[in-house]
Amino acid sequence: FVKFGLTSEALRSYVPLIADEVSDYVKRSPAFKGRRGTVDVPRTMAELTIFTASRSLQGKEVRDKFDSSFADLYHDLDMGFTPINFMLPWAPLPQNRKRDFAQRKMAQTYMNIIRARKEAGGKRDSEDMIWNLMSSTYKDGTPIPDKEVAHMMIALLMAGQHSSSSTSSWIVLRLATRPDIQEELYREQVEVF
Repeated sequence: FVKFGLTSEALRSYVPLIADEVSDYVKRSPAFKGRRGTVDVPRTMAELTIFTASRSLQGKEVRDKFDSSFADLYHDLDMGFTPINFMLPWAPLPQNRKRDFAQRKMAQTYMNIIRARKEAGGKRDSEDMIWNLMSSTYKDGTPIPDKEVAHMMIALLMAGQHSSSSTSSWIVLRLATRPDIQEELYREQVEVF
């Protein structure tokens, strides 16, 4: 279902959304004030990845809800992915209770968005994945239940976060060691734009 939502048209529509999120992040982040400073690259790229993914793939409503409380839920859900959880996912550990609460709360958030979209007439106004999944059906023609859409959206948010933020962190850190490539990239941007 997700693959069919990642059309060329959808991916093209994400570019300005991602660019806006990055610009907004740089403008509001204290780490980017002034002409000099330091930044925790892995932490920054993790935050930026969450903001860009939530705005593009997840949809405007999800991004609007991605304040500190939703970010905390994401963190609690993410902390539920530890080695012990693969052996004893039911164990009465504090991180498991937080994980389970976060999963229920996030699923309810997605189901509320789906319900609001349906109540507003269900008219597709963007290329986000919620719309794609809401209009998908199983092979027998059965529409995907809202709860399953919500769970797939959580899985999608979790799936891309680590690989994307790790890759972008590696790129930024690698560029930091290569001023010659930085200059070449800068010249290319000046020429193109």
